Amino acid sequence: MNKTLELIRKDKIIHYILIIMSACLASIPLINLRIYGTDDGFIHILRTIGVEKIIQAGVFPPYIYSQFCRGFGYGINIFYQPIVTYLPIIFKLFTKHYYDALKIYSFFTILVSGFTMYQMILEFTKKREISLLGAIIYIFIPYRLETIYHRFAIGEFSAYMFIPLVFLGLHNLLKGDGKKHYFIAIGATGLILTHTISTEYTAIFALLYLILYLNKIVYKKENKTWYVDKKKIKNIIINIVFIIAMSVFFLIPLFENRLACEYSIFSASAMRSNGADVQNTGINIRQFLFDNFEKEDTSFKLGLPLIILTLIGILAYKKTEENIKEDYIFFLITAIISLWMATRFFPWFIMPNLLTTIQFAWRMVMFLEFALSVIGAINLYTLIQIISKDKESKKNILLITSIILIILSMTKINYNYKYEEQKEMQDLEYEEWVLSQETLSHYSINREYLPDKADNTYIQNRDDKVYVLSGKSSISNEEKNKLELEFIIKDIRAGTVLELPYIYYIGYESTIYVDNKTIKLNTFESENGFVAIQIPEDIKEARIEVSYRGTIVEKISYIISAIALILFIIYIILYKNKSESFKIY
Repeated sequence: MNKTLELIRKDKIIHYILIIMSACLASIPLINLRIYGTDDGFIHILRTIGVEKIIQAGVFPPYIYSQFCRGFGYGINIFYQPIVTYLPIIFKLFTKHYYDALKIYSFFTILVSGFTMYQMILEFTKKREISLLGAIIYIFIPYRLETIYHRFAIGEFSAYMFIPLVFLGLHNLLKGDGKKHYFIAIGATGLILTHTISTEYTAIFALLYLILYLNKIVYKKENKTWYVDKKKIKNIIINIVFIIAMSVFFLIPLFENRLACEYSIFSASAMRSNGADVQNTGINIRQFLFDNFEKEDTSFKLGLPLIILTLIGILAYKKTEENIKEDYIFFLITAIISLWMATRFFPWFIMPNLLTTIQFAWRMVMFLEFALSVIGAINLYTLIQIISKDKESKKNILLITSIILIILSMTKINYNYKYEEQKEMQDLEYEEWVLSQETLSHYSINREYLPDKADNTYIQNRDDKVYVLSGKSSISNEEKNKLELEFIIKDIRAGTVLELPYIYYIGYESTIYVDNKTIKLNTFESENGFVAIQIPEDIKEARIEVSYRGTIVEKISYIISAIALILFIIYIILYKNKSESFKIY
């Protein structure tokens, strides 16, 4: 019997099975979850539908869905990270409905985050027991369940998969054998392609970790001369290069559009990301204990199990193994900083815009609970060590009992759904309604990706045809097929400005065919936030063709990322299999 218990305590295969079981339990509410009724669920149903339709139509780059915004084309895939769309589309291969694909994806994020946390803690502590405890706690942390079952903030809860990988790689680089440093690139690239805000704050805490242990890179030798570990610096640079290169297919189009036009997503006032706005979202300390002080109808309650696991540290810290204490302090600092930043006591109103893009101060609860997952696991393991007094049988029983208690106390099988009252449709009804619409009003989607000049009333009342904004022209034979348009112009003067029935994003091409010659026209943003062209010369009659083709830079960025991904995979294989005769540093 004792051998069986010891096997459960130490065997990684059994640990993986327990993580899978925990993820399944944490995912039970997905069965009855009504995604459309959550805060952001409708957006992600729309995005998944839109991006799949773009791909099916063969539009490349796959950024603009022609049928959104009354058929004027909406850049639904330019500014939002691709992982949270493409993976659900892959999962849709196994199910009929988009909302089911999103549920499968949600389960996938819970499961994968359990495995990545397990590997991170194992790298830090070299203790599989602590790793198992931490992974299970991480799966059930309350705020993550809120982001799924109440908010359905898909980017935010997806980031939980990648945050542990960043710190796994950092620890291995600075304090380990350096053989897994490439996890920095895997984790950071995953974050960039998943959630911008989580990326920014993970980078800040990663920088803090790097500063705390800078002595692992630059230090004094016994002869009191300074020594710089060039190998570690090279590996840091290698990771940064791969991170940028593999993410460039998302980053370059984003910045290219940002430079070409002012969009709502980049407006602090439109996005409520001014310092004063963020300050107002700071939460009361009591909200970590009780739900009756909720803001935005989101619960920030840590839950009794997580609080107890944290407080155990008061008794257990002195007995914590010395090789673990140093990193324990880092996670404690991370927890304290995150706690402070989540509350109204943090001076958000004087913070730079880079930090206030967080929009809601309470999002820092994500990093608070990430840190507490590690702290709680170490505390519990240390307490078990103290109680068992080196008796293996007692240690085995205590660990297994602790796992059972954590799962039973933290599982939310009967989750208290808080659907938005005005969203009365079921997921199936909503999906069928969206698919039945020839075009969808901009009022039915989020409008964060519209140009600042695009007035809602103008979009609502505008006809689906070419407008003459200045000058004179006769326009006829208009034929519009999604992102392609053709029409005839007559008696048009040089300098005449035509506004096309497309919301402005870069990548539209326009060509005039007149008198056996072809003239390429530059597209630009009209005063109404739509695509516009200017006629360069007097023309008696001509045909104009317009189509969306994306930019050369965007297309090159895809090639760069594809090559970088292949090279990264080759790099990992070579690095893992290096020998004395062939080393890569």
